[in-house]
Amino acid sequence: MAKKLTAIIVLIFTLASISFAQSVVIKPKKIIYTKDYIINEDPIIDKGDHGDAASRDWEAVTVIYPQVSGVDSLIAQNLEAAIDTYYLQDSLGGKPLSYPELLGKKGQGLHDYKVNYNDNGLLDITFHWKLILGHLYEEFYTVVIDVNAGSRVTSQGAFKNTSGLLAMIKKAQQLESKQAIAQMKANSKVYAMCSFLKREFRGKFSARNLNNFSISDKGITFIYNYNREHLCADAYPKGRYFFTWKEVKPFIKPAGPFGNFIPPPVIIVQQHD
Repeated sequence: MAKKLTAIIVLIFTLASISFAQSVVIKPKKIIYTKDYIINEDPIIDKGDHGDAASRDWEAVTVIYPQVSGVDSLIAQNLEAAIDTYYLQDSLGGKPLSYPELLGKKGQGLHDYKVNYNDNGLLDITFHWKLILGHLYEEFYTVVIDVNAGSRVTSQGAFKNTSGLLAMIKKAQQLESKQAIAQMKANSKVYAMCSFLKREFRGKFSARNLNNFSISDKGITFIYNYNREHLCADAYPKGRYFFTWKEVKPFIKPAGPFGNFIPPPVIIVQQHD
């Protein structure tokens, strides 16, 4: 019998182990903090969904906290503790702050969050600080949290060949920097006021920045936060570098938290009759 060559497409999926629901329920809780004359205790005023003291009171700040539900209460507590760590500590320099210190550090304005991704045992959340520093200033801080572990997903656990990954991101940052300088030069008034920023536009993405990323079903966005605390904030590059999962596949650890996003390999198995 003549031999027949049959091509069988075998899809191999490497799935991250998820021990419970694919997503958690995140609900907002608004709390307005005000400075007290004698600050011995946390000055908490819970206004629920009413009142906007922070918009009227120079000494007030509104924080919209993410509350976790839809999972076991202990898991919810662990997740909220992790979120609180990144919301109030990590983004403020890596140390715990009391609420009076939070007021003094972050000033007045609205502080809230946005859920970017909530599936596959991963929670991607961006914290937003909207401040008044003589002018309006906005700060964004994104973390990806492993729902199972209740901890942040780091570059060490997610990526391999980080030198190659860094080279790819730096190339994208350098291209964006050139475009930002060209755009700034096209506006003579902006260039006259903000040309000193050119030295800050150069590619500075380093290994420590690899922990700053946001995910979606389509890919991963690496984030570089420029120092925008002045009137030339709008002249900066965006500092957001998106790559599809296919593009970053060579740098993803298959057994890591992003293994289930890797496009599966196609294996041709030859069978003979």
